[in-house]
Amino acid sequence: MKEAKGLPSSTLSGGKMKKVAILTNIVAPYRVCVYRQLGEEFEIAILISGSEGNRKNWDQAQEKLGDIRLKRVWGFSLAIPQRGKRGVFDYWYLHINPGYLTELVRFAPDAVISNEMGFRSLMALLYARVFRRPLWVWWGGTLHTERAIGPVKALWRKVFARLVPRWISYGKTSTEYLIHLGVPRERILEIQNCVDEKLFAKPVPPAFTFSPKPVLLYVGQLIERKGVDLLLESAARVQNKGYAFTLVLVGDGPEKERLERKALTLGLRDLHFLPSRKPEEMPAVYRSADALIFPTLEDVWGLVVNEALWSGIPVISSIYAGCTPEIVPLENRFDPLNPEDFDAALERAIKGELAPPDTSVLLTCEEVGKMIVGDIQRLLSQ
Repeated sequence: MKEAKGLPSSTLSGGKMKKVAILTNIVAPYRVCVYRQLGEEFEIAILISGSEGNRKNWDQAQEKLGDIRLKRVWGFSLAIPQRGKRGVFDYWYLHINPGYLTELVRFAPDAVISNEMGFRSLMALLYARVFRRPLWVWWGGTLHTERAIGPVKALWRKVFARLVPRWISYGKTSTEYLIHLGVPRERILEIQNCVDEKLFAKPVPPAFTFSPKPVLLYVGQLIERKGVDLLLESAARVQNKGYAFTLVLVGDGPEKERLERKALTLGLRDLHFLPSRKPEEMPAVYRSADALIFPTLEDVWGLVVNEALWSGIPVISSIYAGCTPEIVPLENRFDPLNPEDFDAALERAIKGELAPPDTSVLLTCEEVGKMIVGDIQRLLSQ
């Protein structure tokens, strides 16, 4: 899809279709199906600030938006390094884009949805207040992921949270954080972070075949926060107990070479590092494995868990992932910071003792889209 050069202020169908603006930094592949659902009920314009260096496989997501308008707004982005024990391990992106406000005025939406509590949502709040339009802020942070944000940011969020009229939360753990900030529960639309289930539920042949079985899979960035170090250490301990299995890591990141060296030092056998894949290739990757291991130390959700479940494989998931309390059964949860707990979970996966994948706990894109549509229509009709 080509970016729009400008956003007209006229509505479709002689003014009968309400207009909704969505403010985000980049079009995420997993959001496209929800955006298209909203596009069936409203005239949608997505205003974006720019791409991020760790999302190279997301570049083509905007091509799937169909008739939804897309506009890059003016401003700038800063990549702020996040430092860990071994130096820079990730980047936090700060987007300062005053163009959000000018494009909102041009498009004149009847309702606005903005992602996160940063500068873009401040611009959205200013537009909503001046033109008396309803605003939703789409939020995913949890008490765990936001535990060390600092006093200045914490104060800003408490003030900002009281000014925003409506919220969309990723799920139960995000709702818990918003309530902690003082947001009344009745102002929160609790959805569930979702993926395109039609893509992952569709049967496809495996992408690869490895032995020995079982094949345990990790999918994600190779950075400190994802707990890959602890996964390698646990896998080495379990192998030393006499268990045979294959471990496959799919992803890229600044820690890749160091992790490869660490695997050699640990003496890990039957380990494969594979580059990250496009979203369309991932169903075949999941179907090549017997279980997904998600050892994150901090994630607002963890959509790889959704993807694996829709693909038909069980998951053991870290208690530090926002999705775990909501969609992962108790026997498939573990604490990656507890070596004994990690090893026990890995052994259950190897022995085939995990709870089977249960998609009944997952919401579909259509269900999530309808929840958001219903909330917007309700406020617009008041």
